[in-house]
Amino acid sequence: MTHSLSGGGITVETDLVDGARLTRLTALGRQWLAECGPRSPGDYVQPGSGGWDEIAPTVSAGLLADGTELADHGDAWQSAWTLVSESATHVEASVRLTSLPITLARRIDASDAGIRLSYTATTDSERPVPLFWCAHPLFSAHPGTRIRVAGDPPLVEEYPGPRAARGWPGDVGDTAIKAFTAAPASGASVEHANGDTLALAWDPALLPYLGLYWDGAEFTSTPVVAVEPATGYGDSAPRAVAEGRVRLLHAGVPFRWWMTLTVAPTA
Repeated sequence: MTHSLSGGGITVETDLVDGARLTRLTALGRQWLAECGPRSPGDYVQPGSGGWDEIAPTVSAGLLADGTELADHGDAWQSAWTLVSESATHVEASVRLTSLPITLARRIDASDAGIRLSYTATTDSERPVPLFWCAHPLFSAHPGTRIRVAGDPPLVEEYPGPRAARGWPGDVGDTAIKAFTAAPASGASVEHANGDTLALAWDPALLPYLGLYWDGAEFTSTPVVAVEPATGYGDSAPRAVAEGRVRLLHAGVPFRWWMTLTVAPTA
């Protein structure tokens, strides 16, 4: 079930059956997302895993202290979402996670300003539940593509090495690098060699962690970069819980957050 919305020079398409994945994001005459195709449930890294996924309740597979198993890149990407409402300018859908008692809803609104993604997470659990969510867009990285974050904050490497300070990658290399900013950020942008820029913005009080990803086709079919604001630090929900660096969700207290997408052409 594919839905298309346009606003602010951006057109997005989302497939609710396929994990509510954004399958296309076009603006300034280009498709910004890596091409995606059919995929099957199971391991996330497989042919066709381009586009923009909603990742919850973990990135890397793991086991919570109570024995709950969390699948690779979570449940949301491999579950069909339910349409809640739609119009010419919005589409809203929701999903109940299979591993944890969390319902995640996402509304996409299109306006002259651009695209806004609004999220709500709820639980009916009697105990607090870790809400580990991150955006997972895989942007096509042509030669000269850069990720920009205001101030070039220090980075802490998550993959391939241990958590340690590292410099900013100049370009997408031959292998993958995942790193987190050492301090919260309110936005980031993807800039192509000709200056075309896609800007993502959010509230750092709601999304205090920012993962950045460069992959020269170690795990992907083509070079990509990713901007991943998150409610938890790192890629492992169990580790984030142990470190106390993840949002906790309480019954009767919905948690809401948002992201905006805007574009700027070559200056």
